[in-house]
Amino acid sequence: MALLKAAQLAEDNGKQNQPDILWKDFLSKYEAFIQANRSKNTVDIFKNAKNKLTSWRTFTYLKELTPQVLDELKTHLKNNAKSSYVAGINRSIRALKTMMRQAEKWALISPQKWEIVSKFKEPKGRIEFHSTQEIAAILSHLNKDWQIVVLLGVRAGLRRGEMAALRWADVDFKNNQLYIAPNKTEKYRFVPMSQDLRAALLNAQKRAKNDFVVTVGDPSARQSQYFLSVAYKKKMAHFEMNGKKIHCFLHKLRHTFASHLVQNGVDLYRVSKLLGHSSIKMTEIYAHLAPADLQTAILSLPQIPHIDTKKNADSK
Repeated sequence: MALLKAAQLAEDNGKQNQPDILWKDFLSKYEAFIQANRSKNTVDIFKNAKNKLTSWRTFTYLKELTPQVLDELKTHLKNNAKSSYVAGINRSIRALKTMMRQAEKWALISPQKWEIVSKFKEPKGRIEFHSTQEIAAILSHLNKDWQIVVLLGVRAGLRRGEMAALRWADVDFKNNQLYIAPNKTEKYRFVPMSQDLRAALLNAQKRAKNDFVVTVGDPSARQSQYFLSVAYKKKMAHFEMNGKKIHCFLHKLRHTFASHLVQNGVDLYRVSKLLGHSSIKMTEIYAHLAPADLQTAILSLPQIPHIDTKKNADSK
């Protein structure tokens, strides 16, 4: 008990030595900073995290947000979550920790141990992806505008933000590829078009309403990174195939793209490049889908000349 009181006293003394920076002033400064220096995806994640924080608790001064308070927020979000999905909570907490570390760099608060605010363990279960039969049924269920969204996911592996940002100027029919602008990984990439995706895009271009390839959902919500996910989830909420409900969410389309590539013998390095992963470690979640391919790799090892191991053992 004495140690706890001493630790609390030390923390209180630290707070007293910190400058009284107004919370609202710091937020304005930080938001301007990340708008100028970070990707749109990073900005969107921060705004979502800020909304979770400010709707939970009101702050007057910057120094009021401590590692302990951030841990309390993490617990609050987990206890009030509508599902067991914790990746979103982890992203929000990470964004807020990054914000506070930037405050330390600017000497607005004293250095604190933000690393003690750990992330929730995310389950590494089986990756969900659609079969080709499910994809065919989904495409039949949707109109042509929504079919473009599905094909951009299952045939090009685009993220939701990449789908929303894709413009007709990024579709290179001459070289048969899509130009994916810098987003999550801060690097552009080119993704070749499959025949079915190319045909769908050629058809869609004839009825294009504006510069954007994807025109579904609420246009006023386009600035939100979640607008496509929300619209797709609503669209597919009651989708069934042969009387069985099929679990549909937008990122499952990207998982399908990667899973089908791996199952058909494409190596993880090339899959990683097509997905735009910054590290091949991110792609390794699909490795278990290629056991036969790994077995084939082992069988391709060169034969070692026959050695009489018993004779060699006897000579020692």
